[in-house]
Amino acid sequence: MNIDQDVRFGAFVFTSRYEGQSAGEVLARGVATALAAEAAGFDDIWVTEHHFVPFGVNPSALTFAGYLLGCTSRVRVGTAVVVLPLHAPVHVAEQAALLDHLSGGRFDLGVGRAQPVVDYEVIGRGVEYWRTGLPEALDLTLAALSGSVRADSELYRFREVTPQPGPAAGTPVYLAANSAASVRLAATRGLPMLLFFDKDADAKAEMIAEHAHAAEAAGHPGTGYPHGMAVFTHVTDDADEARSVMRRSATEFVRASRQYQLLLDVPQRVDPGMPESLAVDRVAEAALANHPVGSVHSCVERLVEQVCRSGCRRVLCQVEVSGDHDSVLANVRRLGQEVLPEVRRRLAAR
Repeated sequence: MNIDQDVRFGAFVFTSRYEGQSAGEVLARGVATALAAEAAGFDDIWVTEHHFVPFGVNPSALTFAGYLLGCTSRVRVGTAVVVLPLHAPVHVAEQAALLDHLSGGRFDLGVGRAQPVVDYEVIGRGVEYWRTGLPEALDLTLAALSGSVRADSELYRFREVTPQPGPAAGTPVYLAANSAASVRLAATRGLPMLLFFDKDADAKAEMIAEHAHAAEAAGHPGTGYPHGMAVFTHVTDDADEARSVMRRSATEFVRASRQYQLLLDVPQRVDPGMPESLAVDRVAEAALANHPVGSVHSCVERLVEQVCRSGCRRVLCQVEVSGDHDSVLANVRRLGQEVLPEVRRRLAAR
């Protein structure tokens, strides 16, 4: 798999809607953010997929990625993530190959299964695809990215076909991992992981160590994977602004988490029994304590620390945490001009 091993910094365009904003305003901000990130020197753009919750208004990671690839010329664009069991995996592979061909090899395919929510009832083919469908869907996607593919199982059954437009130069595939099972799945397929905001650097390092052990046991290299991690990033010289920005983002995150319509009883990122104000405080304070939010110096120090302690080589910077169009674009510019050059210099010196 042809993936650059250098540390790369991407703008994570979450298309987060804050109170009083229309979907059109959020999507326009997302496009503007991506263009500003390319101009500011970011290496990558990453986009999400969400359904039936107002916080994330982009329901198609592949469509948005395709649009941004057409709007940009230098950055790579990746999905974080396509909720793979909701989609026909061979069709996902065809679309990924198409985007890779059309963009000259600038597309990264990140996939995962997300939570067992109503999405699997409305778009997918039932909660069983959440329970057991990801490994087979992933294998079919990987096979379809390489050539002909067929299936004969309880979940997928079709005759041999040859997906078009055919393999690109080597579309990088990442798997979102938030459990021991998903770490093993990524490792046994020889794939890098994408790790979520809620894991600190030490927890990410432990997951990468588990991945290395499982990958070697499966006959793959144990090291050399460009694992990715998501971090909140906002530059401000005002400590009160930093706290206000994170509290606003945390408020929307907590409210959105409680709007998910679950089909199964599974552990939640936000305790549903906790009072909202307390949940917001905990999310905001954890982010302020660990993520690159605050002064230029603080952002530089924390980005370097996150990369070095975790071992991740793809950094997905959630740059929209302020929720305000002008503030987001100013944040992207400051990150590109004042933070990332120094982070790259320090990493290169190590």
